[in-house]
Amino acid sequence: MTNKSPRSRAANTVYKRSLLWATDPKVAFHRWLEKDAYEEGHNFSAKTIAVYTSMWAIFIAHLRTFRGKSVVLANEGDIRHFLDRAHVCKRVEARQRYALLLRRAYAALQQADPDFVNPTKATFRPATPPADEKPMPFLLPAERVRVFALLCDTNDPLDQENLVRIRAKAMCALMLGAGFKPGQANITSVNCVGHGRERFIVAPQCGIMTSHRALVHTAAWPAIDRWLALNGSEGLMFPGAPSDKEHPVDYARAFIGAKKLLADLGTMACGERVSPQTLRNSYGASLLEDGLGLEAVREYMGYSRLEFARRFSHAHAAWCRRSGLQQSAVESASSNDLNDAPTPSSESGHDASD
Repeated sequence: MTNKSPRSRAANTVYKRSLLWATDPKVAFHRWLEKDAYEEGHNFSAKTIAVYTSMWAIFIAHLRTFRGKSVVLANEGDIRHFLDRAHVCKRVEARQRYALLLRRAYAALQQADPDFVNPTKATFRPATPPADEKPMPFLLPAERVRVFALLCDTNDPLDQENLVRIRAKAMCALMLGAGFKPGQANITSVNCVGHGRERFIVAPQCGIMTSHRALVHTAAWPAIDRWLALNGSEGLMFPGAPSDKEHPVDYARAFIGAKKLLADLGTMACGERVSPQTLRNSYGASLLEDGLGLEAVREYMGYSRLEFARRFSHAHAAWCRRSGLQQSAVESASSNDLNDAPTPSSESGHDASD
């Protein structure tokens, strides 16, 4: 038997991966979504993987039918032909989704074969969003105070209907007060709740490689603590039915209560309806308004890369401009209206500067 050196084994692996992209690009892309994308920190659910694979298959068929080419031979002109003429790309939003998909797919192909010339990298740019497209929504500091006041109201009677409301308040407190995604809040474990001086909650590994350590705003704890006292669970924070406490409460059922709770607030966020994502966005905005750097935003929002924190910061700045707000005015309102929260940089020992 001939022993192969590590270098030759690695080269053979790369060759096999790049060959698969040429012979069966649909399978290659699906494998990347399932394995390599997960290791890179992408949070792709099984449903998302199925949708992306289907979209990729449509692109492959278009190349073969209208351009007579395979994926590995496509150039920028072929990609633009698809984005400009394919029926599935007629809507601007769909075109943008396909543009993102193709950039990811060809980046993965280039990773499999470093000698491959990526047709999307140097010259392709996604379609420019419409001028009237609204930036990512956030709550104003005073609006966050109003929401926290609703969440921390402990006068709800302890009947079945209001238990759903109290649970919804705790979920919303995790999103507004700790930056949890709705899916993370839904499957949080009680043993992830920290009641020490630093008052951290560690989010579950929801499709990401590293745990998300979030600093919980002091105004969020009354809603969280009340639900914990009523729930009495030693496992999931939001378990399912008494007969199925090993699994979280059904996602859709859990957020019926949360959406109803938020609907009662009416329009906020400069005329927007408040959604669970708005709450998470507003938590990140509070970090920026407190003067924390991008590294702190990355850590406490659970982003896998600093670039995502930078994009979030740009989105917040765009929203401030769109809303006619000056950053200094927002910071001033934040310091006057919100209770003092522990600073992540001082609590955790991390440098919060970018």
